[in-house]
Amino acid sequence: MSIALEQSISGLFGAGVAVAVLPVTGAHPPLLPIEEVAMRRAVPSRRAEFTAGRAAARLALQRLGLPPAAIPSAPDRSPVWPAGVTGSISHAAGLCVAVLLRDPAATLGLDIEEATPLDEDLWPLVLTPSELLSLDTHPPAQRGRIAKRIFSIKEAAYKAQFPLTGAVIGFQALEVTPDFTTHTAQICCTDIGAQVPGLAALFPPKGAACQILKDGEETTPIFVAGLELRK
Repeated sequence: MSIALEQSISGLFGAGVAVAVLPVTGAHPPLLPIEEVAMRRAVPSRRAEFTAGRAAARLALQRLGLPPAAIPSAPDRSPVWPAGVTGSISHAAGLCVAVLLRDPAATLGLDIEEATPLDEDLWPLVLTPSELLSLDTHPPAQRGRIAKRIFSIKEAAYKAQFPLTGAVIGFQALEVTPDFTTHTAQICCTDIGAQVPGLAALFPPKGAACQILKDGEETTPIFVAGLELRK
């Protein structure tokens, strides 16, 4: 299962990206002392996810031909990667995925989510007015799952943009136009997002491309979105 999922996720990114998928509940090596700092007050479930994420990241480092290394957390809780490495970690549905690349000029954004509908009460928070209108063009039974996919794409975009802008952005800062025929999405900066320095350059009017796994391609019940940005 992990091998097939790793291959599918690898196809979302360009050449040179290493992917590792591990179960959250697996028997993983203990955290390194500098990583333990972030888990001092963590509940057991959060510790398990964090430990699996670091184990997956170290496996991806090895697949890049690099030695295992500590991956501490920055004050904003983002991973601090070894010099010359960029990456992203996500977990859902009992799985943890890490994607890494040896390219200091790039950033990666990965998000995985359980393939369930997004609660309708959250649609106005996550979706822009245009995205809400676009849901009306789909059958009612599909709208919650489409909203969840847009949520996942925005989460991946947030992770990719943060190392470049340092900005904590909300869901209304970006607008997503998914194409489920080509399994891609275009991400554009909204007027709200344009107020964030540097964000419009990363997500111009024509959009930045994000890749998504199609329904039925996932070997586990998850949605996956991934994109790569460059400085």
